[in-house]
Amino acid sequence: MTTPQELKKIVSEGLLSFPVTDFDQQSNFRADTYAKRLEWLAPYGASALFVAGGTGEFFSLEQAEYSQIVKTATKVCKGKVPIIAGAGGPTRTAIAFAKEAKKQGAQAFY
Repeated sequence: MTTPQELKKIVSEGLLSFPVTDFDQQSNFRADTYAKRLEWLAPYGASALFVAGGTGEFFSLEQAEYSQIVKTATKVCKGKVPIIAGAGGPTRTAIAFAKEAKKQGAQAFY
């Protein structure tokens, strides 16, 4: 997990990117096309990628979808760009999502 000081440095320097999360016509997460999107974005110098929430989808995600999205992002971007995962809602829900983000390898959550 990234320290608060490291996170402050990350978000204050450079481009912050909020990639769109890919879903199919039945509203299922598309890990394959999402991975391609992240692979395409990673080399462009973003300081961090905000996933599972930055484009407004957080409140429509189920826990399993959230886990898949964060896991996909951290796997694809490991060593390339830090992943900051969305976490929100009622306090206990936000805590559960933050713990899941950490478990899946996100460097931080918001």
